[in-house]
Amino acid sequence: MSRSDSESDAAGSGDAGESPGPETGAAGDSADPAHESTASDRDPPDPGGSTGRFDGIDRTTQWVLAVVAGGLLARLALLGARVAHYDEGRVAWWSSYFLETGQFEYRYIIHGPLVQHVNKFLFDALGANDFTMRLFVALVGALLPLAALLFREHLDGDEVIGTAFFLAFSPLLLYYSRFFRSTLLAAAFAFVAFGLLVRAYDERSVWYVYGAVVFVALAFTAKENAAVYLLVWLGASALLLDQALFRTGDDRSGFEWARERLDARTRPLGDYVADFLWHGAIAVVLFLAVTLYFYAPRSPGTEAVGFWQAVTNPTLFPDLFGRTLDDVVEGYSYWFGGTTDAGCRKENIIDAYLCFLGQEVHAMAQSALALTIMAVVGFLAERWGRARSRGVVLFCAYWGFVSVVGYPLGTDIANAWIAVNALVPLALPAGVGIALVADRGRDAVHTNSVRFGITAFALVLIAGYMAGSAGWYVYMNDTSDDNELVQYAQPADDFRPSMEVLEDHAADHQGPDVLFVGSSYVRNNPRDGGIEPRCSSISETLPLQWYVDAYGATGDCIQDAETAAQRLQDGDVDPLVVIAPNSLENDLAPALDGYDADVYRLRSYGSETVFFSDRTPDQSSGNASAVEPRALAVGN
Repeated sequence: MSRSDSESDAAGSGDAGESPGPETGAAGDSADPAHESTASDRDPPDPGGSTGRFDGIDRTTQWVLAVVAGGLLARLALLGARVAHYDEGRVAWWSSYFLETGQFEYRYIIHGPLVQHVNKFLFDALGANDFTMRLFVALVGALLPLAALLFREHLDGDEVIGTAFFLAFSPLLLYYSRFFRSTLLAAAFAFVAFGLLVRAYDERSVWYVYGAVVFVALAFTAKENAAVYLLVWLGASALLLDQALFRTGDDRSGFEWARERLDARTRPLGDYVADFLWHGAIAVVLFLAVTLYFYAPRSPGTEAVGFWQAVTNPTLFPDLFGRTLDDVVEGYSYWFGGTTDAGCRKENIIDAYLCFLGQEVHAMAQSALALTIMAVVGFLAERWGRARSRGVVLFCAYWGFVSVVGYPLGTDIANAWIAVNALVPLALPAGVGIALVADRGRDAVHTNSVRFGITAFALVLIAGYMAGSAGWYVYMNDTSDDNELVQYAQPADDFRPSMEVLEDHAADHQGPDVLFVGSSYVRNNPRDGGIEPRCSSISETLPLQWYVDAYGATGDCIQDAETAAQRLQDGDVDPLVVIAPNSLENDLAPALDGYDADVYRLRSYGSETVFFSDRTPDQSSGNASAVEPRALAVGN
């Protein structure tokens, strides 16, 4: 994309096409049709027979379900333990705002609207906190391995299981499945959509096409870069088409081979055109219905032009569609149509690209090395090691590899989450690679003890590396600056203990519960709207506003430290928590007798902030009740 994620940038500058044809598309073989694997090829029967409640489920599906269960546990464990990242806090605040006010509109600066709609219901049902904030992304990430089953007509059982394994447990994907961003959602929906197109080819069923269209639409509602996936799909399909025409497998030219295929059709060409137009129209309606539902504005006012008002009064639909279209065009023009600085503290785009590419590669080397190596092994074995290469494997390899080198062009902030766009499709050739290694090991059990030992060691090394990397980077050091997965706008320290007083006392406290102090944390003039308190500088203080809102608290600001100290001393204001740059601790401490002072970093390094929390909130003065809202936003 042409622009960075501005929310992280602010903190850090301180961040489809048609279904492929039977022979040339992603679902088909790249040359002559490959030998179709039978059910027994994919799922060898259990000699001992199957018993129990899973009698009707084949071996491959049982293993994939086990992987899904393990992946779900890995994602839900300690899901709320990490303090919120800047981006997480920003989107979570707007989700809570949607729930509390019923107001919604597409705000492109925080990307697609899907998560706000989903989290509105999650917050309503389960409460607003860091666990529920990340729950939807975690569930999608946990269920994603099921998509491997969509390709079982083209992969054998071990390859399907290997694909599911990498989708579930690759540390980088695991980390961002526990992160409230839409990158994983867009990649997951696109991967499922591609799998459904493959199934449409396998079953010759248009219903799978309709399902693919819905998932493509969901990808667009998750994040704007879904448009890039369609472009990548076109490119990968072109490569497969060229390969099919160039390698026909006999003396025929590619044009002769293609002409014979067209001549072999059993229906008049007009029938195909009519079917395409009919089903294409249905697909367009489905896509527009899904995207309109999520992008359309909402308003509780009966006089407003919102989605539900248009549902009850269809005459409003033209106005609703026009307003939604304007919002979408504005948002996509921002992300794709503008120019930005080179980024990465470089003076030109070439140096910036190399810098961002290097950061992405470092993150993949740290937390996705096994998946990446096995993807290369699987691709090379498929491309050069088989007489008839499978289009599905090559398609996903092309999709993933071009994403590795392409996405650093579309960002101007340092982040590792762009690797998710590549690793999700690369999980399929990685599954082929790991299955190949395991198969070679099985073949060598009784024939070549040295090769078996080397293969077994490689598999143990891969498993150990993935487990160790996940434990160290996903759970134990998930906010450390030494972790390549940690973006700069991630707070390095957990400041929530200093804000827990809000949970118990904000509801009964009179006056502002949280006071922001200091010129870097307080705006010269409050915003006209947006994240509360409007006087706070979100580029420096997010995700604090998310916690103020989640605890049901209110906030205000005093820009000048001396003025703040005097008002605190006089009792004009009596907040439960005072937040200021660490440099102001000595200026404020004399006026905050009875408060505990703790210093935390609001970013992955630097940005030290002092939190004064009231030790005796039950004895708070009531004088602050006379202060009008926003009256504490004092200028220089």
